[in-house]
Amino acid sequence: MRVIFAIHGIRSAKKDNWVYKFADFAGKDPRFKDDLPVPYPYGFLLALNSVNPKTKFDHVKMVMRELRTLARKYPDAELNIVAHSYGTELSYQAIKRSGEDGKPPIKVNKLILVASIVSAHREIPYTDTLRAGKLNELHCYCSYEDEVCRYNPFGHSGCWGFLRHVHDPKCYEKPFKDLKIYNHQQKTLEHGDYFNGNKFFKEWLDIIAG
Repeated sequence: MRVIFAIHGIRSAKKDNWVYKFADFAGKDPRFKDDLPVPYPYGFLLALNSVNPKTKFDHVKMVMRELRTLARKYPDAELNIVAHSYGTELSYQAIKRSGEDGKPPIKVNKLILVASIVSAHREIPYTDTLRAGKLNELHCYCSYEDEVCRYNPFGHSGCWGFLRHVHDPKCYEKPFKDLKIYNHQQKTLEHGDYFNGNKFFKEWLDIIAG
């Protein structure tokens, strides 16, 4: 059994959120008929509020609780996460911080970061996620035209080898050849364009099923 956990970004209301559409799409895919898609809507956050350390950590803890609840309910299930924008930071931090609180670490098979704001410039994710065995495989979707990622205060689009800084459009290779890190670069997509139609829904499910 596979659990497919979907988490959105800050400026997303609970109603008509892409996480529901993705969960419905996964539920109709015969490859996932015995699996559990889980939409996780935490509601709309103002941009200024999202950078408040307490607000951010409170949301990270909520994600940790939800993931641990799923792990307890389905102990033999393979956990996969698809996250967008602020959801990439929340899910990554939940995985990273797990095991540091005296509780077992959260183990994730595949983490798909879409329009990621996780910063490689301020984090060392390879050591505390992939190298520590908490995460088996990382996929990052990023775009040259995603201004939210390129100019946000957290980091830069892709975070694992896409851009070195906001004025550098060159695509760089992943830094560690021995780790399962995959960049899926796009050239013309804006921050929310991944949810126009089902093209990327299918791609993400293909990755999880592969």
